[in-house]
Amino acid sequence: MTRGAPIPETVTLHVPFRIVKRGGRKEMQLPEGATHPRRTDSTLVKALARAFRWKRMLESGEFATVSELAEREGIAPSYMTRVLRLTLLGRGLIAH
Repeated sequence: MTRGAPIPETVTLHVPFRIVKRGGRKEMQLPEGATHPRRTDSTLVKALARAFRWKRMLESGEFATVSELAEREGIAPSYMTRVLRLTLLGRGLIAH
């Protein structure tokens, strides 16, 4: 638009899509070549939240060992240590 051009009262936007059913849910399917919005991986977000919570609990002294905390959480210590490694992501990216 240029200066002085009248502003239309109504703007119509056409977005081609179709509705498809996937796993009992309805999803919008965009045409080929259209960019897809990024989705948050809720499983990863939950794992990160758990990892940092567990790290805090261990660092605060609330639990002395990973095994002790894992027992309280009802999970295997090996699983807990794998999830705890998520707290180390990005450490190599920080400039010292």
